[in-house]
Amino acid sequence: MPIRPTRSILALLAVFLFLSSISFLESTLQSWTHNRISIISAPTHEPTPPPPRIVEFWAKWANVFDKAKPRIKKIDLKYGADTSNSDKANGDRTPSTTSIGLKDADIESLQTSHSKLSGHADFKTLNAEASTLFSGAGVVYVGGGPYMPPTLLSIRMLRKVNKKIPVQVFLPSRREYEAEVCESVLPALGAECCIIEDHLRKENPVKVDHYQLKVLAILFSSFETVLYLDSDCNVLRDPLELIDAEPFLSTGLLSWPDYWVATEDPVFYKIAGLADFPKGIPARSSEAGQLLVSKKKHLDSLLLAAYYNVYGPDYYYPILSQGALGQGDKETFLAGAIVLGHPFYRVKEKVGTVGYFDDQKDFHGGAMIQWHPAEEYAQLNLTTTTDLKTTKDKKQKPHPFFIHANLPKMNVARLLDEDGIYMPNTKKRVRLWGPEESARQMFGYDLERFVWNEMREMACSLADCLQDFEGRTGICRRAQEHYREVFEPKTGGGV
Repeated sequence: MPIRPTRSILALLAVFLFLSSISFLESTLQSWTHNRISIISAPTHEPTPPPPRIVEFWAKWANVFDKAKPRIKKIDLKYGADTSNSDKANGDRTPSTTSIGLKDADIESLQTSHSKLSGHADFKTLNAEASTLFSGAGVVYVGGGPYMPPTLLSIRMLRKVNKKIPVQVFLPSRREYEAEVCESVLPALGAECCIIEDHLRKENPVKVDHYQLKVLAILFSSFETVLYLDSDCNVLRDPLELIDAEPFLSTGLLSWPDYWVATEDPVFYKIAGLADFPKGIPARSSEAGQLLVSKKKHLDSLLLAAYYNVYGPDYYYPILSQGALGQGDKETFLAGAIVLGHPFYRVKEKVGTVGYFDDQKDFHGGAMIQWHPAEEYAQLNLTTTTDLKTTKDKKQKPHPFFIHANLPKMNVARLLDEDGIYMPNTKKRVRLWGPEESARQMFGYDLERFVWNEMREMACSLADCLQDFEGRTGICRRAQEHYREVFEPKTGGGV
């Protein structure tokens, strides 16, 4: 006969089990809370701190900028300069026949302000100072927010042609700092996050935004030689092919053309202290989605460019473009070198365009193509009779070096969400950069397919990481679907 426990024993057992469970839960809760607090309060990595010497450098010149600020009223344009003759914009530049109509007193005032910078006692020694402030060569971007996904794509493209060149991504402020991107994703790509705001002292008198950030990122970078790329600009060849070759070695500044003729008001050169309109400068305006510069040769040019940008929106942007298409920072970089009489090389090959034709045969441009300056320069400077004859008989076009996907930008989430993958007013998927055959003729391979393969990988691996991807459902699935429908071999597909 089995022994039955008494009620008192059962009651004691129940109490024991209850107390044990409470003890276990309390212990577990304490452990979980401790771990959770540790995770929450664990210090995050900081952005790369600005070198004190560069902070000091900018603090000094920002104060000079403030003393040299224009003292006239904001320039308001009532028209945009005519660029209809741009197809004929070859050879040397001639003075624009239009003017913004500044009064003599305003011109004199701008001259006085400009000379407070260019005539500063320490301005002439800037380039000699560069070697104590900067070192090495690297690639610089301005990223953050919606610009971060294209920036990451551009860096991934860079790593296909150069695994080691260092990269610095400048964010306007700490509001754009994304911990996982800056502490994990970018370091894995050999890149680091820097904050423009951190380079500015609290009493900094100079305020900047948007277009003006580019020149500050170049100046604040610790690199002596900077290849600056817009977030939507992708390099197709190793940057060392430019950095280690002519014409960069002798000039220290490479610039690329835009579609349009230059339209600066000739009065700019009078404001900058030049006696006459400069000779031998290119007829076309500049396209600054990419810029290669040596600070040892052009730190003073960059500081002038910074001045033209800091006071750009109200003064120097309208003076340098007169409201023409693309008005902004793009003319300021070459302007600094021209004013100082420094050497530079401007690519002569016209900017190329890739895009597609819709069903109505209307062309939709998708990206700009900029060409290899070292190859172009070598062809223009052949010396032997045999070489000259060969060049005359069969001149080879330089290879594409950059593709600047400015419209639309290759932000995979926004392309998917904003119907950028379709022909306008349809649901017909489209190749944004034209047929595969055309791509192979220009680049030697299907570049758009290559780029979309990178973007679909980003859509799947970074969907929960990038702030600009937040709230966008099914990015990975939709990117995979578009790639499959347009780029994988089959009957039909995209246009």
